[in-house]
Amino acid sequence: MEQLEEGKIYRFYVEKLLSLPDANYYILIDDWNRKYLLTAEYYSDYSIKLNNYINCYVNKINCNGKIFLEPLHPIYKIGEEDYFEIYQIEKRIKQKSKEPYYVALAKNSKTIKAAVLNYTDINHNHFPVFAKCKVIKFKKGEVLLQYIENK
Repeated sequence: MEQLEEGKIYRFYVEKLLSLPDANYYILIDDWNRKYLLTAEYYSDYSIKLNNYINCYVNKINCNGKIFLEPLHPIYKIGEEDYFEIYQIEKRIKQKSKEPYYVALAKNSKTIKAAVLNYTDINHNHFPVFAKCKVIKFKKGEVLLQYIENK
């Protein structure tokens, strides 16, 4: 039985959709018959189908052994570059430290769920800005981007 490793991609069987009081979850089964829950609401535009296989990155394994899976994005791959409309600054809170940080929300014709992590002009009053960005990660169905340059 293989241990899953951070940063690697594995295949999972989508067994069923489970409704719990807090959310709906896909039950995923790996090739060694271990089960995982995947929050369904983040992946509504991923075309995940029951009784089919999907591939997921292991985004993180925390100190308690909890495994955070991220299905492969239906359009983008890490390292790809594309143009996005940066339209709003959003304040977020880091889960562990509770410290605030800012991201620039972005979208284009391929996705409406994207955020630029290194956009420094947070006082920018002239939205939208059209910029070339690089895909660096995916988290909870959101495309995380690195700002490269304005269009």
